[in-house]
Amino acid sequence: MVGKYGYADKILRVDLSTGRTATVSTLNYADRFLGGRGIAAKIYWDEVAPEVEALGPDNRLIFITGPLAGVSPGVGAVRWLVCGKSPVTTPEQFSYCNLGGSWGTELKCAGYDGVVVYGKAEKPVYIHIEGNKAEIKDASHLRGKSAVETREIIKGQLGNQTRVVTTGPAGEHMSTISTILADNDASGSSGFGAVMGSKNLKAIAVRGTGKIANAGREKLTELNRQIRQMRRTSPQGESIWGRSVTPDKKKLDICRGCSLGCERNVYESKDGRKGKFICGQVGFYSGRAARYYGDKDWQEVPFQAAMLANDYGLDVFAIG
Repeated sequence: MVGKYGYADKILRVDLSTGRTATVSTLNYADRFLGGRGIAAKIYWDEVAPEVEALGPDNRLIFITGPLAGVSPGVGAVRWLVCGKSPVTTPEQFSYCNLGGSWGTELKCAGYDGVVVYGKAEKPVYIHIEGNKAEIKDASHLRGKSAVETREIIKGQLGNQTRVVTTGPAGEHMSTISTILADNDASGSSGFGAVMGSKNLKAIAVRGTGKIANAGREKLTELNRQIRQMRRTSPQGESIWGRSVTPDKKKLDICRGCSLGCERNVYESKDGRKGKFICGQVGFYSGRAARYYGDKDWQEVPFQAAMLANDYGLDVFAIG
């Protein structure tokens, strides 16, 4: 058992310029600042001066979880954030992106509430976190690889239970519309793929084995039961997509530890590729595909467009 009542009580700090790592206590912040975004905002306030450039080495890239992540399934607390100064805003300023999937929970189970990255590596690197141990590894062999390919290569090397967040060629070239991509095709924008590229950080790979305690397991279990009951008895309207969302080639892909339910699915294309379906990634191209290809390919074409954006690590909303 690690941490106490929702927190692992460690934030990992990684200086890519020197190659050094250190930890600080989450409780230095948690008594005054609410959740992952509150803690990240405090770190940013203390450490990122107004004159610091988003793509400069002194910017902080903060991967952070909230106190409910990894505590108990059901409350939708699997969300995690990446925060820092964004190259997208004018002027450049604090921003964040919010992701689902499984990476954030895995980080918490590895014994860390967050990771703060700063500096710039001399060559491409990735951070490997496992068993309460963190190290910086060479990622030169991953240079130019797509985000999806990078994720799968690292998982092939470190084990399929490893969770990976990475960026694609767009991030390496510091495109301001570049994204980061994690397991379950969870993606985040705000130009943080470019910030990763500016630091020569290709990915962060995490494998966790611990558990997080909560202060009221019985009450949390009851809350989850009430939420599930409300979902069963609430009216079910038409899908936001306006048509069937359960064709033969899709299956549910629920974020780790979430029982709230949504339309998030995995789709298998005609060429055998699998990826996230029914989300903003696919939705950005659905109308365009319908106009040019008709209803018969309303799934296939938007899916392939979204996967192409994922490969390069590009924000589909900016493309749209």
